Amino acid sequence: MIVSIADYMRQQIIKLAWPVILEGIGIMAVGVLLTAMVGQLGAVPLAAVGLATMLQFSTAMVFAAAGTGAAAIVARETGAGNWLEVRTIIGQAIMLGAFLGTGLAVIGWFTAEFVLSLTAAEPDVAGLAAGLVKITFMFTPLFLIMSIANAALRGMGKTQTAFYITLFSNISAIFIAYVLVFGHGLPALGPYGAAWGMGVSQLVGAVAALIALNRTQKVQLSWRHVLVIRSKAIARIVDISVPAALEQLAMQSGRIVFTFMLAGVGSQQFAAHQIALQVESISFLPGFGFSVASMTLVGQYLGKGMPHRAIQFAWLTNKIAWLSMTAAGVVIFIFAKQLTMLFIDDPQVIHWGTLCVMIAVLEQPTLAICFVLGGALRGAGDTRWPMYITTMGVWLIRLPLVYLFISVWGYDITAAWYITAGDFVIRSAILWWRFESKKWG
Repeated sequence: MIVSIADYMRQQIIKLAWPVILEGIGIMAVGVLLTAMVGQLGAVPLAAVGLATMLQFSTAMVFAAAGTGAAAIVARETGAGNWLEVRTIIGQAIMLGAFLGTGLAVIGWFTAEFVLSLTAAEPDVAGLAAGLVKITFMFTPLFLIMSIANAALRGMGKTQTAFYITLFSNISAIFIAYVLVFGHGLPALGPYGAAWGMGVSQLVGAVAALIALNRTQKVQLSWRHVLVIRSKAIARIVDISVPAALEQLAMQSGRIVFTFMLAGVGSQQFAAHQIALQVESISFLPGFGFSVASMTLVGQYLGKGMPHRAIQFAWLTNKIAWLSMTAAGVVIFIFAKQLTMLFIDDPQVIHWGTLCVMIAVLEQPTLAICFVLGGALRGAGDTRWPMYITTMGVWLIRLPLVYLFISVWGYDITAAWYITAGDFVIRSAILWWRFESKKWG
């Protein structure tokens, strides 16, 4: 059976994307199940666990950008067949993750109470969250090792292996948390059990990822590749990773400021906003999957010395993502009210939540472009332009306009969602121009 070039390319894209999408679904499911477990303990433990988890994740994701730089280089060197450099980059990136994670763990341990005292959380929530933060931050080195190792595996095109590692870690998190939260065969630790469950699961994931890299043919990562410092490799990783880290910093800090600004719209509208975010997050899963596919294929084919094919893969991935996410948006629009009603039965919250979800549908086509072409630029080693565009979108467009419309002029919550949709239109247009210019080559 003869397969056309276009069919082969589509198969390669889907093969890389679907494990990443399933991986995202699994992570989301773990979050829901852990929330349900802790929710049985009361509102204070639930709020404290959510606060501690958000603090560790938001902070660690900035430094997990070392994985973005490593994945881009690994994709390029994999395409070129330069396995010695692949092994070196992976080892040095993991060493960086362990070093940065250890620093974060120490800082988190000694500053937990102070940082949480700065939030608007009630004293009992802040006090419990501080204890949980110390536990979650203690495992940050392992979280970064797992994140960076999985990113490197994706850069090699082994998205299925990364999926299985995350699945193994997720199952461990649910099982350990269930045992420790409720004390099945052991003393019940309550909310601390959830923190230990997540932490131990990150240990399991890190070990599994390192074993996978050790057993990967042509890589066979060993301790000497991690522990021996190679300054040129580190400089190469840092050069690509720093813009990615700054992009994450702009995104995560902007998200916090965005949330604080919207807190003044009233409890019903703010609750509706939170529900709409949950619904919208479902659409991020295919976007992230196609982003990884785009980054990997662009990097590998540039490494093979076939820039024309890299460009073709980027545009075809963009087309597939655009069609699939637009179709998903139509379905979400039709069932916006029903989806909102899954979370709450308050008529006013349902009204505002439905409106926000319907507006979120406007983002789907441009989100697809942002995910895929942003991934393509990262695969080409151009991490600076995605950073510029994200920072501009968040801090020069979205936040100033939200401040004016919500905080100054008193518009309702839907204004923030229209502004967000407009932000993605501008970002997608600039990303399109940047990739089409081919100045990233």
